[in-house]
Amino acid sequence: MTQQAVLGARDVNLIRGVFFLQPIALGAWFPRIAEIQQRLQVSEGEFALALVGMPVGLLIMLMFAGRLTEKFGARQLLIIGLFAFICLMPLPTYASSILELFVYLAVVGSSLAFVELCMNVIADKTERKSGQLIMSGCHGLWSLGVLVGSLISSGFSWVGYGPSESILMVSGMALLPALFTSCSLTEGREPDVAEKSEDGFQMPSGALVAVCFFAFGITMTEGAIADWSAIYVTDLFDLSAGYAGIAYSTFAMMLTFGRLTGDWLRSRVEVQVAAAGIVVLALIGVGILVFSPNYAVSLLGFGLVGLGVSGGFPLAVTAAAEKPGRSAAANVGLMTQIALGGFLVGPLVIGYAADHLGIQGGFMLMLPALVLSLFMSRSLIKRG
Repeated sequence: MTQQAVLGARDVNLIRGVFFLQPIALGAWFPRIAEIQQRLQVSEGEFALALVGMPVGLLIMLMFAGRLTEKFGARQLLIIGLFAFICLMPLPTYASSILELFVYLAVVGSSLAFVELCMNVIADKTERKSGQLIMSGCHGLWSLGVLVGSLISSGFSWVGYGPSESILMVSGMALLPALFTSCSLTEGREPDVAEKSEDGFQMPSGALVAVCFFAFGITMTEGAIADWSAIYVTDLFDLSAGYAGIAYSTFAMMLTFGRLTGDWLRSRVEVQVAAAGIVVLALIGVGILVFSPNYAVSLLGFGLVGLGVSGGFPLAVTAAAEKPGRSAAANVGLMTQIALGGFLVGPLVIGYAADHLGIQGGFMLMLPALVLSLFMSRSLIKRG
């Protein structure tokens, strides 16, 4: 085996490790959201305004992240972003008002922008150089990291630890392993001069825009479930934060399963067929949540939504990176911006709808977003 092949195989395992370790602290946040709302004593609509802080910060920073990644290299910015993100993740739990929560989440989101972009750029380059399909599996490990963080944080809730203590402990567990793994990467050490954009701005192609809209519907649904699953359970069924954690964990487990098996599916089924199929599963799952009569049935809905949205973003990353005319970093950066717009729009719209229609009525608004993704699934066909 050549030295390049050895380094390629090593980087496959390292980038998988980064994808697993980075979101553990984020996963610790999701099942504790309902407790933050209860402490602040605000309505769903008011709380939704604060929750958009993270995607707002992420979207703003992504405007600069693509060009900075081209200039300095993905690995360097990944290390800096990881350190900042994991250290800052406990900050929102200390908010004493809606405004403070928005600002703290925006700060966290700003650090997350470089992490999300650089991880995906390095994974795409590693996939191409190694000849292995790893993108969906990497995102499966990301989902597994969220699940691990969620379960640990839910466990801390059961034994009486508050959100701040729980997320501090989880972040402390993840920090050093994440930094060690990212520092060991060889891919992304240097700027990719060959892929730098020649002009200051290049218009994205129609094919790339279609990929972006496919991702938008998927991530709107994923973000809505992440932010509102806990409140769905506590408000609709009057259950504790521990049960809310189980609901989100069910979603996360099926999301993880779908992504871990996604590369296998991608090697056997045409990509647009796979994309359309998983979106249909998500539509069925959301329908169950909209009409669910009890907690047990809602768990089935959360599981189907998780399986349905599992492959969407990894497929979109690969499709965006392959589109010609712009660098992979620029394409993935734009797609991530649009996709994160889904995370921004989803919680906000559902929160306001929940004020007037109830939480199940709010969840109904995920349906048109998924229909959009279904129509755009053909854009994932590999061209050229």
